[in-house]
Amino acid sequence: MARATEGAPGSALGKAARVAVAKPAKAAPARRIPRWVTAAVQFLKDVRAEMNRVAWPDRQVVIASSLVVIFVLVVTALYMAALDLVWAKLFQAILRP
Repeated sequence: MARATEGAPGSALGKAARVAVAKPAKAAPARRIPRWVTAAVQFLKDVRAEMNRVAWPDRQVVIASSLVVIFVLVVTALYMAALDLVWAKLFQAILRP
């Protein structure tokens, strides 16, 4: 019968034996890069990868969307100016001495 491995209860059948593996000696790095630098570089790599996955609109879509935004902006500005004029005339009439 096979011997049980150390610290493992029960039969040793079907279990891999523990083998001590010598770790290779690490060479001392010449210069250690700060953690924030490696984090910043990784972040920029991730940003670049994400930007490559973006579906960018073509020129016609950008122009059409810009025209819609400008039109809505002008209409909203005119509406706000009209409301301001109405309220100003109303308060002038009420508060006139």
